[in-house]
Amino acid sequence: MSLFNRIQEIKAQIVDTERMLNLVGDHPIMSLGAKDKLAQLQQELEGLPKNVTEAKVRLLFSGSAVKGSQGIKSRFVSKTVDPFQSLVKTQTALIRFGAAQGKNQKKKKANTDLYLTALPVGSFGVELSQLESSDLFDEQEVGKAIKQTIQLISSAAEGDEQFELATANSPKGTLSNLKKFLEAVYKENSVIKMESGDFGIQISEEDVRVAFERVDAAESEENEIFVLGTLRGILLDSGKFEMVDIDGKPISGSIGKELGEEEVISYKDFLNQLCRFQLRIYKTIYKTGNEKTLYELIGIEAE
Repeated sequence: MSLFNRIQEIKAQIVDTERMLNLVGDHPIMSLGAKDKLAQLQQELEGLPKNVTEAKVRLLFSGSAVKGSQGIKSRFVSKTVDPFQSLVKTQTALIRFGAAQGKNQKKKKANTDLYLTALPVGSFGVELSQLESSDLFDEQEVGKAIKQTIQLISSAAEGDEQFELATANSPKGTLSNLKKFLEAVYKENSVIKMESGDFGIQISEEDVRVAFERVDAAESEENEIFVLGTLRGILLDSGKFEMVDIDGKPISGSIGKELGEEEVISYKDFLNQLCRFQLRIYKTIYKTGNEKTLYELIGIEAE
């Protein structure tokens, strides 16, 4: 049994025991037994670890994707695990570098590969675990990324404001993977249960539909533009740049994958100089009409 399930089980037993205690009142024998049981449960709950970050997640489903507690469609597993893994990979990069991709990240990126380590039943699903790590921080960061991924998926079911806030700084691939994950679950009329460490959530079949429609309604646009402005800085490790256009508007974003490290380093000659920037723009328009814009640097030329 997962830690999250054990916590939920103890809390349910505490509620049942308190209810029984109210029913028996001051009965000399039954009340003593109920009080003892209540104390034991509260002690066990207090003794369980808190705020546990675990590089492991249990994804549980229902509906047409599963056959009782006997099995789960292999194609459905592929359709859900692949985008979930991609979301965890992106969140891990955001935790480590503050960006989904940077020019120097290949040298020290975290190992985000998750292995299929169990097929939990109850609802039927998969358990994914990180079994290999590149350094001491991998497990902690992947565990934190898994929790953030669960919260991101949950935000789509909670409301427009929560969803837009959760995806405000997400890179361009996040919405696509989130849509793939929710679409697969929605088409199989399934609920989602996700558990990691002492954290877990459940999204009903109806809320899965609402979440998928909310994500599906978000439209993305991609354009390239040239902008005159002044380069304020470049960070190699985090893969970020900052500039100010000729109207004084500050613009910041990520460095494009097509730029090599040496080329980016050469841009130091443009610091505080008026330059011509080639930028790629990713715009997301939510169903509420609100927009978010991400910038990616493609190149800089002297003006």
